[in-house]
Amino acid sequence: MYRKEDITIQVIPTQEYFRIIRKELENNGQAYVRVTGNSMMPLLHHMRDRVEIKPGVKVRLGDIVLYDRQNGRYALHRVVRKKKDSFTMVGDNQWYIDDNLAYDQIVGVVTAVERNGKRIARGNGFLKLYSLILTTTAFPRIYLRKAILKLLKPFRQSGNQGQEGAYE
Repeated sequence: MYRKEDITIQVIPTQEYFRIIRKELENNGQAYVRVTGNSMMPLLHHMRDRVEIKPGVKVRLGDIVLYDRQNGRYALHRVVRKKKDSFTMVGDNQWYIDDNLAYDQIVGVVTAVERNGKRIARGNGFLKLYSLILTTTAFPRIYLRKAILKLLKPFRQSGNQGQEGAYE
């Protein structure tokens, strides 16, 4: 058993980190990546979970993939639309859509999630159902969230003006 206090985390530049990941994938056919950020919550939690990634796995609708945004950044998001020559990605906890991405931008597919010493494989029934729900509701969720934020915008702006301006 380990304690979080016993773990040392070294922060390295993103480009260096993903150079190491790509080398791991090339040499060993798999890599393990610690989840950072909140874009895939509630399924994946920042610094709690890690994922097993494999290259060359056929990408299915609903899969979580690691992809190169080709701007020096990488993302671990869900495939919500597949076309013949491109795909669309979105984080489970996001409304920003990465659209028209080329298949050669995919670094690898998540084949398992590891949480608290337990491994949950890609084919797990719960993950399949969860993925199906999030994939089929992705665009309605995104557009509904955007609409709600737009409706609430006047209230948020007036709230920033101090107590007096909040109700005028």
